[in-house]
Amino acid sequence: MHEPHSTPAHAHDASSPFRSGTRWSSERPEALVVCCSDGRYHAQIQDFIAHEVDERSDLLAAPGGPVICDPWTSSFDEARVFDASLRFFAEAHDLTSVWLIAHEGCAYYKKKFPGTAVGEIRKLQERDLYNAMKAIALQHPRYAVYCVFAELDADEVVFHRLASSRESER
Repeated sequence: MHEPHSTPAHAHDASSPFRSGTRWSSERPEALVVCCSDGRYHAQIQDFIAHEVDERSDLLAAPGGPVICDPWTSSFDEARVFDASLRFFAEAHDLTSVWLIAHEGCAYYKKKFPGTAVGEIRKLQERDLYNAMKAIALQHPRYAVYCVFAELDADEVVFHRLASSRESER
């Protein structure tokens, strides 16, 4: 039987509500970040977003991250959910950019392509980033779309900007 996790030392007393020290703003974010749901990367992705994207952004996290844009690599169901989400953001939010972030060691790709070498998986991830960028830019030409790959360097995560839809128009 699986044992429940012990209560973390920083856990809040459940009998009283948690109050965030971060102030709320009614302004809509101008950026959407699509990334993997892998919790090992969340703090670093939030750091990247705060320093390189915007203090606030809409966030869509799913296994494999940007792979959900492609029905051939993910699934038609996942791609339909992404398309519906992007249409919602286009109608209800003030987006000007979409940031697609893939990362090293993604379990989604390891499961989807078992036995594939790490370097080949990276090529597949980059292919999927570029395909997603092209598809989003075609459907939503007003958005600047960025492809980013996060890789490990010892115990740090390094984010590499691979491409921008604005660069490909030149």
